[in-house]
Amino acid sequence: MKTAKIRFLEKGEAARLPKGMKLLPKAVQQKYIETCGFYRLTAERDVLTGILQTEAENGMVQVWRKNAVKLMERLKKEGIEIVIPPIEGELPRDILPFAEGRKLTNLFAFEGAAEALRRQGKNPEECRYLMVGGNEDAWRAALTSMGNEVNHLAIFTLDPDSAKELIQELFEERGLMTEVFSSPKNQVFSQADVVFGCGMEQRAYEFMLKEGTIWIDLAGNRPVLRRLMEKRPDVVAVDGFFFKKDGLQTEGRFAEAEAFLSCPIFRENFRFSLAEAARNEMLCELQEKGYAVSGFSALGKRVKIRRNP
Repeated sequence: MKTAKIRFLEKGEAARLPKGMKLLPKAVQQKYIETCGFYRLTAERDVLTGILQTEAENGMVQVWRKNAVKLMERLKKEGIEIVIPPIEGELPRDILPFAEGRKLTNLFAFEGAAEALRRQGKNPEECRYLMVGGNEDAWRAALTSMGNEVNHLAIFTLDPDSAKELIQELFEERGLMTEVFSSPKNQVFSQADVVFGCGMEQRAYEFMLKEGTIWIDLAGNRPVLRRLMEKRPDVVAVDGFFFKKDGLQTEGRFAEAEAFLSCPIFRENFRFSLAEAARNEMLCELQEKGYAVSGFSALGKRVKIRRNP
């Protein structure tokens, strides 16, 4: 195994203790967990899983950050090359790379959007796409999978000048006129069929979007994603994709770990600080290997997209 999954204790799950330890006071049990029994290893669905014996909300506590480091160092010694992190909770990130699924989501952003629109019964060529927040690097990463079917594109940014070079390229290379605006009151928000969240701006997007809009979070902006899920059930809010390959469907984090191990250019450029040509090469190679968007998720749970009436 070259991939491992790390998780915290799930709701209602108790830490496992030696039989004799269960007879001791709770304070002694807790001390034992924090110093000796802070993790256990198991095999779940053919993936080595490291279970930190505390709840996710304790992940940032100093003792559990140290224990997480020890667990990941153990996994590294076991030959693990990439870790699938938990949906909730924080882990130190400087020991092993994390497969969060976000890199694949960015690479396949427009392909995923087109699939979601088709499931709604819409024609992607007739739809309007909007990228909000972020910077030029984030926009270019999201645009990697944009095909010729996109005819209406806009960018919302507080720094319109930062988009000048990009929109000039889009016009010269694709003949695509891209609207750039900085006012959150612009009516483009109420017209967009797909919105890509490219940054961490904390705006009340739940009041700006029309019914049935597809929101694809590319930046890990969970506060905005949660508000949309809570206050706008009519909006399709997702932060990840499922991928189909060789007849099998895999959740985005696991697909990303597999891509890391099987695709050299993806592994070599995993930090994503690379030129547009390299991103295009990565996408083409993954597509040649059979990766294709086949489903959607939000905070680790599957999202079903229904056809609009």
